[in-house]
Formats: sequence, structure tokens, C-alpha cells
Amino acid sequence: MQRKELIPLISERLWPRKNLREADVWVQAVSVGEVEIASTLVASLRAERPGLRVLVTSTTPAGVALAGKRFTESVATRPFPLDLPPTVKRFFNRVAPRLLVLVETEIWPAILAEARKRRTPVAVVNARLSDRSVRFWKHAGRLLSLSALTRVAARTEEDAARFAEIGIPMERITVAGDLKLDRPLPEEPTFAGAFRALAASRPVLVAGSLAEEELDLLLAARRNLAAAGVTPFLLVAPRRPELFDAFAGRLEAGGLRLARRSRLGEARGAPDAFLLDSVGELAGTYRLGTVALLGGTFGERGGHNVLEPLRAGLPTLVGPSIWNIRASVEAAGDGCLAVADAGDVAARFLELVRDEARRSRAGSAAERLFATSSGATARTVAIVLALLDDNQRS
Repeated sequence: MQRKELIPLISERLWPRKNLREADVWVQAVSVGEVEIASTLVASLRAERPGLRVLVTSTTPAGVALAGKRFTESVATRPFPLDLPPTVKRFFNRVAPRLLVLVETEIWPAILAEARKRRTPVAVVNARLSDRSVRFWKHAGRLLSLSALTRVAARTEEDAARFAEIGIPMERITVAGDLKLDRPLPEEPTFAGAFRALAASRPVLVAGSLAEEELDLLLAARRNLAAAGVTPFLLVAPRRPELFDAFAGRLEAGGLRLARRSRLGEARGAPDAFLLDSVGELAGTYRLGTVALLGGTFGERGGHNVLEPLRAGLPTLVGPSIWNIRASVEAAGDGCLAVADAGDVAARFLELVRDEARRSRAGSAAERLFATSSGATARTVAIVLALLDDNQRS
């Protein structure tokens, strides 16, 4: 997002506009991944209650932009207000929500304090907490109005136990499952045909949600593969939009011929890599790959959305940092393969490219995961609507 676009966004977050629509349900989804979860939830809520007035907010520029694409005009979308008491009060005055729904781990002191003051119920859905977060909230929770959390619909038993550990009464916590497991297989992206022409039948390694510090590992793995006589077509999806140009420069500095999603008409010949410099297309783009390398699993980030490549049926290579996604990785079984460094990435990729049966086992393991773990959306919708109805009666 350019500076001229960023300034109005920051301005509205500080001073919410006057013409905000009132909403029955306000859903806060911090960024791109959470907006995707919110889209699943909101679609099911409105299927149950077609007249339900819903507002979806997001914090990051990428999240705000994606919300504008994912929701029709019948669902309002706005930037999330800054967590300052005057700003939050103004937002509540305009929107007057009957229920606030926070996606995953969106705990904001001023928001919760204002919700408690107005007796607005608050639900956390697809709720997750890491061990690191538990240590913080155990010390800070009393100061940050955690008592305002009316219901917690946790992803897993472990997440439920962590919310209990930070002081949420067990009677307010339900294990509802992971909403991401209910997301359908997305359609292939509109550029699928052009991409396959550029790939020219080469195996495709999709490096999804890659952090800045992980690009060197990917380039080293490619050099190892080239030394072994295999040159995959790299599909590189940076984690954040502000990395797009930097990744392009580093890929080209590494001697790779590059095609960019945003400049597809300029692509010529047989490039070495394809940069997915767009927002909201990665899930469908995984369908164009042979093997996935999951970003955020090297370093200290804990891993990003592993369910997207698994849903696309790709064997998924994950590094050692998976504390944020451990339950999904373990549940995926043969769908995920552990790697430690660039040498491991190259070796596993070679193994998978040369062994169709191994790739098939990975795909079957992923299918079993989704087939046996669905239903989170229905359970979460029931929780949200019950809270809404209880608030209407009170």
C-alpha cells in the first residue's frame, strides 16, 4: 500500500467516520488469514440469519483490502479502530453492536473495557493461545479486562486449557475446532494457464508465506537441487505485501529469471521463478504446485497456515518452528514432512518428485484430516447465535 493510501487508513483508525452502519455482529479479523476465517464464519451466519447486519473490521492494510474483496455490499467492512478509549467509544457509539466476535487472538484492553461497560457480549472464535502468550496473559490479564470474554470457542483441547490457565472460567470455554478445516478447496487462480505455460512441465516448489529471512534458505535449496540435476520452477509467495519488491530484487540478484503475477503480460521465455505479488490468491495457487515449503517454520515465527497447502493435496515441508501449528502438523501425519535446513529441503523435494506413491500418500493423509475434522463452523455459528439471542432477551 502506497503512503497516500496508508494515511487515510491510519486516520480512520484513529477517528472512525460518522456514517458507519449499525451492526448486530461486529467481527474483528486482524489480517489476511483471519479475514479468510471470518469469511467462512460470516457466510454461515448469514445463511442461518439472512437479515443479520454484520460488520467486519481488519487491522492491517492487506487485511482491509482483502475484506473489501471477500464480502459483498451487504456486509460492511472498515478498518479496526485504534485501541484508545476515545476512539473505541466513538466506534461503539456508531456501530452499536449486539455482539463482538474476535477471530483467533484479538485481545485489546480498551475494546474489552468498553464492551464490558456496555454489557456487549464478546466471543473469541477459532481461539488459540501459544505457550508464550499464556505467560504474558497470566500476568497482564487482570489489567486488560479478560473478564469481558463471554465465550471462547477454542480450536483444540490444548488451546482451551491455555485460556483456562489465563483465568477464563471453564464454563465459558468450548472446543469448537478449527474453522480453517471447513474451508472448501479454492478454485485455481485466473492465471493458472499462463503459469503452467511458464512452468513448462517442470516440478513446482511453492514457497508459501515466506518470511524475509527464509528466502536465502529457498535459494540455497534450489542450488542444491541444481547440483543434483533438478531445476524446479519456484513459486514464491512473500508473507507480507511490503516484501514484494524486495523479494523480486533478491531473486534476480541471485541470478534467477523472474516472472511476476502483477506483470504477467511481460513474462517471456522460461523463467526460473514466479513471484506471487498479490493478496488473497495463495490458497488457490497451491493447486499449481508439486510440493509446498511452508513459510514461518524457520526462525522463531511458529509457522503459518499449513492447512492451505494440505487442502490442495500437496506434500508440505515444514521447518522446526511449528509451535503455532503443531496440532495441525501432527494431525496431518504423512501430509507433512519435517526439514531442518536447505539440504533437507532439497533432499525431501527430490524424494517426493521421484516417488509418485509417496506424494499420493501425502495427499491421502491430508484428505483424511479434512474428512475427520470438519464441523467447526456449525459449532461456532451455534455459539455465536446463542450469544446474540441471549443478549436480545436480556
